[in-house]
Amino acid sequence: MSEPEVLLPAEAARRLRVPTRVIVEAMYEKKVPRVQLEDGTLGIPSDALDSFQIQAG
Repeated sequence: MSEPEVLLPAEAARRLRVPTRVIVEAMYEKKVPRVQLEDGTLGIPSDALDSFQIQAG
């Protein structure tokens, strides 16, 4: 099984058509899973966007 693509918050926000701050707040409140990238920043697994859409929509 391959690992899901990891998105930066800005890319996740673009795909969901919401402001980036909405994604960052969801990450802070642990409403979406977070993945630490090699450079130390946090990303979101692309497969987590489906469950977040249900919460936001």
